[in-house]
Amino acid sequence: MSKSWIIALAVLLIATGWVLSGHIGAETRPEPSAAKAQTAAKPAAAPTQVRVRISDAEAITREITVRGRSAYSRAVEVKAETVGRVVALNVAKGSRVKTGQVIARLAEDDRQAKLAEANAMVATKRLEFEQNKQLFERGFRPETKVMQSKAELEAAQAAVARITLDLEKTVIRAPFEGVIEALPAEIGHFVGVGGPIATVIDLDPFLVIGQVSEREIGALKVGAPGAAKLASGDAVEGRIRFLGTAANPETRTFRVELEVPNRDGRLRDGVTADLRLPVERTKAHLVSPAVLALNEAGAIGVRLVDGGGRVSFHPVRIVADRPDGVYLAGLPERITLIVVGQEFVKDGEQVAVVVENAVSS
Repeated sequence: MSKSWIIALAVLLIATGWVLSGHIGAETRPEPSAAKAQTAAKPAAAPTQVRVRISDAEAITREITVRGRSAYSRAVEVKAETVGRVVALNVAKGSRVKTGQVIARLAEDDRQAKLAEANAMVATKRLEFEQNKQLFERGFRPETKVMQSKAELEAAQAAVARITLDLEKTVIRAPFEGVIEALPAEIGHFVGVGGPIATVIDLDPFLVIGQVSEREIGALKVGAPGAAKLASGDAVEGRIRFLGTAANPETRTFRVELEVPNRDGRLRDGVTADLRLPVERTKAHLVSPAVLALNEAGAIGVRLVDGGGRVSFHPVRIVADRPDGVYLAGLPERITLIVVGQEFVKDGEQVAVVVENAVSS
């Protein structure tokens, strides 16, 4: 085989391979228009479906709720004001007493004799004074003698008053209407001045006492209404009697006293209570606590859907807690609230909504 023929055959093979390679590449590489058509043919992802409720705000009374306890409005320890032996106890623990009712008596001892002696001295000094006065008017006594006898008469009268008062103190009386809570005195006990005889408590009105935070104390006023539910099951209503002006140094809270009627005496001291203190009228939405959510900053709120079907997060303030839900403030008058699916969507996302029955005020 000649050399020129071999070269010609090699050139032919190379040319054929080049032509075939271009044809195959053209077949495997899609045209740009075909790629775009394939992309357009792929279906878009469907928007997330959520269930919503149309809610209208309603006017409610915002309340401060605090824990507290019941307490007597007054409790006084009745003490002896003179010395003596207890000779009579006219009451027992738990007895109801009226104002001025006799609780106990102390022995009079020689007080009556001293009173009789003092009265006799008054009579004598009065006679001396009258005689000296008459003699002075006739010019037989100096004025100083009259003044001296007058002073002696007044001293005798003061002695009578002092002994009479001491006698009255042997009869120990209730300072106000109430109940005998304690009776430490016993018949035969000798008591001195200040010795305890009984403790009287005032049952009506009664108090429910709580502690309010420094953020809320400014919203309360003396005389404003309030209510309380006691652990005993009693529900009472009354008015604020006292608001503290100095904070507890440990808790930074202020004392509040709610005065409530207790005419039948059923309330007891020291019972745990929940106080509800109304502070203002406001517009709020009633929702289930299950719809509440947190945003990235940790703020509590709800997710709403606008007219274009997009999700937005709205921070809220819980203003009341009821058995059927919580009341939220800080929202528009009418809202489209996501009630199912709020945990699966985010701000700005387009959603498909299914509307529940509306809740109106």
